[in-house]
Amino acid sequence: SLRGQTVRIPNMASLFQSWPTKVNPAVDRMRVEIKEWLNSTMPPGKVLTALQASDFGFFGATWWPCAPFPQLRIVTYLVVWLFIWDDEIDLSDGTMWNAFSAAQLYRDQTLSYVRYTLGIDATRPLVTNHIILMFAPIGEAVRERYSLAQRMMFYNEIRYFMEMSEREQRLRLAGPIPNLEEFWRYRLGSSAVTVCLALNEFSWEAMDLPLEFYADDDVKSIFRYTNTIISATNDLVSIKKEVKRDAIDSLIPIIYSHVGDVQIAVAEVIAFIAAEIGNLDDAAENLVMRYASADDKTQAQVRDFVDGCKHYSTGNFIWSLETDRY
Repeated sequence: SLRGQTVRIPNMASLFQSWPTKVNPAVDRMRVEIKEWLNSTMPPGKVLTALQASDFGFFGATWWPCAPFPQLRIVTYLVVWLFIWDDEIDLSDGTMWNAFSAAQLYRDQTLSYVRYTLGIDATRPLVTNHIILMFAPIGEAVRERYSLAQRMMFYNEIRYFMEMSEREQRLRLAGPIPNLEEFWRYRLGSSAVTVCLALNEFSWEAMDLPLEFYADDDVKSIFRYTNTIISATNDLVSIKKEVKRDAIDSLIPIIYSHVGDVQIAVAEVIAFIAAEIGNLDDAAENLVMRYASADDKTQAQVRDFVDGCKHYSTGNFIWSLETDRY
């Protein structure tokens, strides 16, 4: 057991030293916006108090430092919604922690409502869950900005998130510690990072990349590395919280179960993050070179897109050190 052990996490800032780090100048406005939105949509109580203490306005400002405020508002709403939605299933005091059938209905109703708000389905589903209904302003904004094909891409990432949330819950309820292969199979979806990546383009002023851009192997690689970097970073910085709630479905407990030394497990995760940062840099260089003969506007958008992915990782790291959530 990890309980009672001392875990030393080295300073990880040097890992990201060559990547861009910024904070959106609208950070304080975003903090007020999120506070008011949560107060208007969530009932009073310890859940709301914990959400307010998480400083999601700062989260949005570090993940999307270049976003104009209307876009920043929506992508930050998305992140908050994803956290609230997932906590119902993924936290031991969530309403569906052990209630698999209820969680399945929750997932199904969420997907139906997301399809409706994105304009994919015309018929409004009968949904009364207040957390699901919080998606409304997100869906409406994405519907106004994205084409149907782009909205389908966004929806498919939400569906993937829900499917892997189901897989994660099934494994957790079954009991045994998953191996690393099983872990990454569901974690790449249950992290919800790809849901956020699907709105990278949305977050930029007038970015307009062709849909085939997302079929590029290097773009897919950049998405995967962004996902693994953020997921591994979160598992490191949240280790105290994970041990407190007896969680076994994160990297440190899984590796520890094989090596028997928590500091070796930490060192392996640090080395993994460093390697994935290098892999992302290589994929980004290949992508930028592939568009070297494109017009200036397209080249600039490709570079911004890559920087956007890097901001997700650096912003996540900066926020994780500041937030009360961990």
